[in-house]
Amino acid sequence: MIDIVPTIYDAVDIQDPKVVNGFPQDEINGVPMNYTFADAKAEGTRKTQFFDIMGSRGLYYDGWFASAFGLRIPWKPGLPPGAATWNPMDDTWELYNLEEDWSQANDLSSSNPKKLEEMKQMFLVESAKNKNLPIGGGLWSVVYHPEDAPATSYTDWTFSGPITRMPEFTAPKLGKFDNNVSMEVTVPENANGVLYALGGFSGGLACYVKDGYLSYEYNLFEITRTHIKSSEKLPTGKVTIEIESRLTSEKHGSPMDVVMKVNGKEVAKGQVPMTAPLTFTANDCLDFGSDLGSPVSLEYYEQAPFEFNGTLGVSKIWYPEK
Repeated sequence: MIDIVPTIYDAVDIQDPKVVNGFPQDEINGVPMNYTFADAKAEGTRKTQFFDIMGSRGLYYDGWFASAFGLRIPWKPGLPPGAATWNPMDDTWELYNLEEDWSQANDLSSSNPKKLEEMKQMFLVESAKNKNLPIGGGLWSVVYHPEDAPATSYTDWTFSGPITRMPEFTAPKLGKFDNNVSMEVTVPENANGVLYALGGFSGGLACYVKDGYLSYEYNLFEITRTHIKSSEKLPTGKVTIEIESRLTSEKHGSPMDVVMKVNGKEVAKGQVPMTAPLTFTANDCLDFGSDLGSPVSLEYYEQAPFEFNGTLGVSKIWYPEK
């Protein structure tokens, strides 16, 4: 990915800026790929590349690749035993010669410890150059201290009508904290559409109307989808819809009880068995009146952005006092 910007700059003859709005810019570490445009078989010019994803890390250098699996196992919820005392210096490293073993089937760490140590030291150098230290620092808010994650300081919001594309990091934490959502809605015959949606297909939540029935879905990263639906259709005309969400405990990833009300009357309730401890996505948003990102729910996937066909008035969101 870091090669794309210098490739574009090179193609259109733009000098990368050294200062933007008074802020000195970091060096662009990518390598332009324009030399491949006329020669698909050209030899690659990138000799070094490092990566670190929450402690799982690796280094490519001139045909060799060294890597270590970190603390977090992405496809397993929760933390493994011993997480509190994890030390990245104790992780096991593997070594591969990609020129001879592109599928990484033959681990050479035992037979070539000198090369492995060289690669490990290079990884630390690249980490320092690219502001990647301390190793596993990204786990601080994701795993150990979610309360320190980026979040807005507000505790209540008022929206007038539909809104689009409010970045998740600045939006209300509807899937993480106790919250109330109240919407003034004019419901038509055969009501359909999204009332609000936060996040995307990979993880998020949505409140929507499908064929007149009010629904709520909590999509926990496609692992678990909790769907709550009213037993009766919404009345037509001006209606007040309320969604009350309450965590059952202060525990990391606590279940959440959800109650849906129409004109003050409870119409459905259910429990989300596990909540997202930090955030749903790094790049999706909150929408009222549609779901303009990747659709949160499979229920309206083919109809996205599934714009609400009624009228959305004032919507309010607030965190109740403890």
